[in-house]
Amino acid sequence: MNLKIIVLRNLMRRKGKAAFVLAGLVLGVSTVVGIISYVEAMTNDINHKLEKYGANILIVPKTENLNLTYGGISLGGVSFEMEEIREKDLERVQTIKNSRNIAALGPLVLGVASVDSHKVLMAGVDFKSAGILKPWWNVQGVLPSEDGVILGAEAARVLNMEIGNRFKVNHKDLVVSGILQATGSQDDQLLIAPLPVAQRELGKPGRLSMVEIAALCHDCPVDDMVAQLQQALFVHVGQGRGADIEAQVYC
Repeated sequence: MNLKIIVLRNLMRRKGKAAFVLAGLVLGVSTVVGIISYVEAMTNDINHKLEKYGANILIVPKTENLNLTYGGISLGGVSFEMEEIREKDLERVQTIKNSRNIAALGPLVLGVASVDSHKVLMAGVDFKSAGILKPWWNVQGVLPSEDGVILGAEAARVLNMEIGNRFKVNHKDLVVSGILQATGSQDDQLLIAPLPVAQRELGKPGRLSMVEIAALCHDCPVDDMVAQLQQALFVHVGQGRGADIEAQVYC
């Protein structure tokens, strides 16, 4: 009589005890599986909610500042050696170790545009990524295509314009395709156009003012991603150009 037969006969004589042990094992395994599933569901829910905060990493041009005082009076600061962010350099962002943690990459160009007798801050954005980076935007009308723009609520009021109105920006005809409902932020004062349109009208082809990044950092600290972005963008071999990378941490 081998050990296997002895065990089986022992279990047959103690059916109640065997059933109790089996039920305990099933209950234990079910509890562990339930807890793991609950934790994963909570993690996914938190990550989804964090996406609603928009960008948490901001890439801005590298600048050097010099504080000036004269006669004991502070004259503020002077920026010099201002660098530019080149649109083609953003391709290197996809090569970083944690590129899969990037939910959206939003290039942005800014500049002053002349509309009639007004000076308006014009912003060029990628509207595909703006849906993730600016989830609070509520546009009355439609997103612009070529030669279309969105006006912030305050800009539309000051310029006295509505959807469908046409106007000139730096001698170029544009049409108002939508109006951004009030957000209580700088966005209300902007004239928002597709990135290529704004680059063209502002005379900044292939150049960017800043880049917004929405990083999902639940399994990668945002500091690690900032370091990786600095390594990818800060050093341009043979050119000495670069960008300052700032992180607003929501993780």
